[in-house]
Formats: sequence, C-alpha cells, structure tokens
Amino acid sequence: MDAQLPVPSDSAPPAAAPRKIDGLRLIALFKFGKVLLLIATSYGVHKLLNADLVERLYNWSAELSDDRFERKLLMRALTWVEGLGAKRIQIFLAVTIAYAAVALAEGIGLWMRRTWGEWLTVTLTSSLVPFELWELITRPPGRRLALGITLALNLLIVWYLVRQLRAAVARHQALDPSG
Repeated sequence: MDAQLPVPSDSAPPAAAPRKIDGLRLIALFKFGKVLLLIATSYGVHKLLNADLVERLYNWSAELSDDRFERKLLMRALTWVEGLGAKRIQIFLAVTIAYAAVALAEGIGLWMRRTWGEWLTVTLTSSLVPFELWELITRPPGRRLALGITLALNLLIVWYLVRQLRAAVARHQALDPSG
C-alpha cells in the first residue's frame, strides 16, 4: 500500500527551513568570539589598575634573561600601561565594554536571523572600513598583515549581508507587488 502525503491547498511551495549553520550563523559565531576576546581584554586591563599586580609583573620580568624577547615585550607593555594612567585605562575599559555589548547585539540578531541584526552589522562594520583603510595606508609595511586580513574579512561580511538583504527585499517585493 502506498501512503499518500497530503497536498497543501495553496500552490506556493513550502519555504525551505534554514540550515543550522549558514553564513549568518558563522558571522554570529565570529561576533560571539569577538565578544569573548573583548571581555577577556577588559578583565586583563582592569587587573592592570592594581598597582601591586604591575609591581609583581615588573619583579617577575626582572627574573627573565635580558636578551629574551618575552622580557622586552613585557617591559614595553608595562611601561606603556603605566604611561596611560588610571583615567585613560578606565576610558579604554568603558569603550571596550560598550563595543562588546554592540558586538553581542549583532551576534544575537544574526544568530536569530533577524533583519535588524543584519542591518546593524552592515552599518557598524562598514562604518569601520574607512578607519581600517587609513590604518592600512599609514601603518609601517611590516605591520599590515593582521589589519589587511581584518579589512578583507569585514568587507566579506558586509558584501554577504548586503547580498542577503537585497535578496530578502526582492522576495518581499515578489510576494507583495503593490509596494
């Protein structure tokens, strides 16, 4: 006996269920990873407000060999942090936390496949492109690789999301030709 499946009454084909991991969700995972890194950075910078910790890091670095790259890097970082001062570090923390909140909102919107998440991500990501281009132009040649990769990735994200948004508008117009 052949069991027949019921045929839907309308002639429109059923909408395909979205794949579990597609471009939107990959970008959302990227945003969530960025949020985790920003939170870790904020925590580490917050810890540097503790003068005892900075002193312990100086003492620890003194035990490293003078010619070791790690010691030179650590000493340079500690000197830079001390030169910032507590007020600038607090401003850096506030900006980092705000950026993490925005990236989290982008990630949630994209993960839930919301149009507002796509628009938010396109708007904010594309607004950073001029600054990334400027940095790429003014940065010394040996320090451009990471910035170039970041710029390329951001341009790819914007291109993909604009393509998705245009397709959604076209589908909407096809369903409702009146406007």
